[in-house]
Amino acid sequence: MTYARRFSPGPVALLSVLAIAASPACKDKDKDTGAGLVVDAGVTSAAVPSAAPAVDINQCPGCQLAPVQAWEFAGVYKDPACTEPLAQVSTPACAAVPALGQVSLTYVDEVGKRKAGATGTVTLTAQVTADMPRYRKSGKNCVKANEAAVDITPGSCAGQRVCRDASGALACAGCRTFTSGCPDFEETRMYATIDDPELGGTKTAGGGNANLARLRQCCAALAAEARRLGASPEAGVLMSAAAQCNALVAQAGPSGNAPELGALRGMLAGRNVPAVCSGF
Repeated sequence: MTYARRFSPGPVALLSVLAIAASPACKDKDKDTGAGLVVDAGVTSAAVPSAAPAVDINQCPGCQLAPVQAWEFAGVYKDPACTEPLAQVSTPACAAVPALGQVSLTYVDEVGKRKAGATGTVTLTAQVTADMPRYRKSGKNCVKANEAAVDITPGSCAGQRVCRDASGALACAGCRTFTSGCPDFEETRMYATIDDPELGGTKTAGGGNANLARLRQCCAALAAEARRLGASPEAGVLMSAAAQCNALVAQAGPSGNAPELGALRGMLAGRNVPAVCSGF
């Protein structure tokens, strides 16, 4: 009768088996890359997920429906006497804010020599910011425009989309996003002063030449940037510069320049300031 011999490894053979099992080659065979898990010496950890693909904002809700924008005068004025008409345009959510300069403007309401419904080419010289009051006519009186629910376009946003930032404030950078990855775009309305010789006896808004109007726009842009930066040393510097800038507007005179502008230049030297402030 033949008996099968039972194998019982001796001490030397057993140590050899344990050494082979502990070798890197054996550990590599324990990795299960297909399941996304790594098993090594009894430790299991989840594989790092790949980064989410960038969101195509053109596919975000509303971005395919933005209508063509058109500037118009619709009875809103800059001054409490209702003599300086303002152009306005509504920028839909996801649409880029239009630039100032020479534009085609429709006069929805009659003003000066412009009849209601007339269209003409005018120059928009300066943006009117949210902190500046606006007026409209009520019979023979000029009253403050009731536009509390209107979101005014932040300064220095030309060519950019307006959104809400992390604090919920209107901005054109640092947008907060939804879970879909789409930015929180916001519809806003922009006002600008009008330079139109055809207005006749009505004052052309802007209160002076284009250089002085641009200085006003620089003041507004500095204040808007300071608000965007929130509580920071840089914001404090810009807010101080905006206050000084507004004070200089009254002193600059017809030339749009003044000796005091040198102090403003020194304050802003080396800083990232709005483009409209360059050249002073």
